[in-house]
Amino acid sequence: MEGLLLSPPPLQQLAGPGAVPLAEPFPATSGAPRAGPAPRAALEAGAGPGVPEPGGSAPGAGGGLAAAAAAAGLGLPGQSTGSHLSPPRLPPPPPRCLPDFCLGRGPCRTSLASLSGGDSGAELSGVPGPMQCRLVRGLAGALLTVLCMGLVSLRYHSSLFPQSMRETPGLSPPSPLSPELRLHDVFIAVKTTRAFHRSRLELLLDTWVSRTREQTFVFTDSSDEGLQERLGSHLVVTNCSAEHSHPALSCKMAAEFDTFLARGLWWFCHVDDDNYVNPRALLKLLKAFPQTHDVYVGRPSLNRPIRASEPRPHNRTRLVQFWFATGGAGFCINRKLALKMAPWASGSRFVETSALIRLPDDCTVGYIVECKLGGRLQPSPLFHSHLETLQLLGAAQLPEQVTLSYGVFEEKLNVIKLQGPFSPKEDPSRFRSLHCLLYPDTPWCPQLMAR
Repeated sequence: MEGLLLSPPPLQQLAGPGAVPLAEPFPATSGAPRAGPAPRAALEAGAGPGVPEPGGSAPGAGGGLAAAAAAAGLGLPGQSTGSHLSPPRLPPPPPRCLPDFCLGRGPCRTSLASLSGGDSGAELSGVPGPMQCRLVRGLAGALLTVLCMGLVSLRYHSSLFPQSMRETPGLSPPSPLSPELRLHDVFIAVKTTRAFHRSRLELLLDTWVSRTREQTFVFTDSSDEGLQERLGSHLVVTNCSAEHSHPALSCKMAAEFDTFLARGLWWFCHVDDDNYVNPRALLKLLKAFPQTHDVYVGRPSLNRPIRASEPRPHNRTRLVQFWFATGGAGFCINRKLALKMAPWASGSRFVETSALIRLPDDCTVGYIVECKLGGRLQPSPLFHSHLETLQLLGAAQLPEQVTLSYGVFEEKLNVIKLQGPFSPKEDPSRFRSLHCLLYPDTPWCPQLMAR
């Protein structure tokens, strides 16, 4: 706008094509109009107006200029044209409102239509030039402000979904059109063996499983009447071996996977029998993922991708590397991704895939997701196994963790650091004390915690 106001157009352009060239506007103190330049035909017919010499008058002012004026039918001030008619008044100069009043050249008369390029409009008559300048600048500023606000609003709304329209999984709120995720939409699989039914599994049943009984399924290798009474149909006795070998572990993982697919739930979460699951923290984490993406979330046990040799045709192998979430800390997969994994993970195919790369069950899950489907592990620090130093977690952080664990690491008891209400002798895993911290209304928790 400033560039426009500081560059007035030539008078010939303002007057329009074919118009008679006009002189500069009359001075405000002049009582009579001054003659403008003569038409081109008259100037060519007679002597043109001479260039004034210093200290003298313009040569030809009484001859060439008068003849040109006579040919045009105009009269010069103080001269007679030989007609009894009074000299006609010259038309007013073309509107120079925008340049003049913005440059401080006095008052101005123009129309709103001329400012907008129209042919008609209400005149801004009698308005001082500076006020018109402020008016035009105000209108332009308002239009510029509205345009900027529109661009900022568009940028803001487009930034609300920076990742949601891409194929790579990312953290973002669930779609508002989808129903909100609830705990009964989650399938929690606990893998165990007969040797740990009493020492490990009963502790889980007394603590966190008591809060997630409808969502939790225990997969073991031997029947148990005591567990059957407490779990009912949620105790799944597989035909897998009780050995701690790659085929035995993969056999149970396949059973977990197939049971989940048959249930039709939204999320599949696997944990071991030495994990404590915090249902509230788990649900909060899963809600953070969009339901339209493939999600594989857990904690890697290595600080680098694992490598494996993948057999290829013609007796060849290919070296592959991928990330995987350790089963000792737990991991979760949404149904959208699980359905894509079925060609390599359902039925006997999971055991076959595990044998193909010669790695255990949790590594096989990562191999299928990353190497076969091109997905990615979403690492989360909220999953914990006995392979890490659990005492580094502060008491204030414990309610935020999705899974916790316990065990013996480097010949030392590796447990979370938590004061009371049970002594380390009464509660060596610290799971009971943790459960009373999260659920103080549990009947067997001390009354002090319940308050």
